[in-house]
Amino acid sequence: METSFTQKNINKVIQSPYLTRRNLELVFGPNRRTLDYRIKSLINKNYLVKVKQGFYISTQYMEKEPNPQLYLEFIGGILKEPSYVSLEYALAKYNLIPESVFDITYVTTQKTDKFVTSIGAFIYKSICNRLYLGFENIQYKDKIISFAYPYKAIFDLFYYANFNNKDSIKDYVYSSRINWQNLDKSNLRQLKKLMIDSKIKKMQILSQVLTQENIL
Repeated sequence: METSFTQKNINKVIQSPYLTRRNLELVFGPNRRTLDYRIKSLINKNYLVKVKQGFYISTQYMEKEPNPQLYLEFIGGILKEPSYVSLEYALAKYNLIPESVFDITYVTTQKTDKFVTSIGAFIYKSICNRLYLGFENIQYKDKIISFAYPYKAIFDLFYYANFNNKDSIKDYVYSSRINWQNLDKSNLRQLKKLMIDSKIKKMQILSQVLTQENIL
């Protein structure tokens, strides 16, 4: 019976942390028109949320998650690999900026990108391979979430900022409203070292400014 078949397969779908079009093809069959209809129906009935073309998450799976924010951080890492959580979102979690940040921000060696969904936005900034570092792997169930260390989240913030001269660097340091007092000595040392070792002129000037201001 078609109804029971559909419900049986819906039950399979809602138990998965995420689904690709290929996953759904294995459940509902390879016929393109039928598969498109099934996916559209599941989205309209709020069983699935489309995150990007060919990638979906189960709303019921997410609702049962004991830590939905960690789940979303994990999903964002799957959407674009490799990538690690950084920038404003990481700074807010470390209490290094006063604002709450809801969009999850990542650094990646892939192209800059953004996915906006009904459950939030995933934002990606591209970086060169040699600066793709300074993060740890946090356990999430049997998977991992790559998350920037505090010093690297700050480095990344300044790395993507536009500076015209030394005065504009100084202005940005204070307008960024970073809670420097919440950064321990180890992270301060690593931040200064990375700024110098990066060989990037603006980051080296920034290191000088932060040192002159008795921040580093």
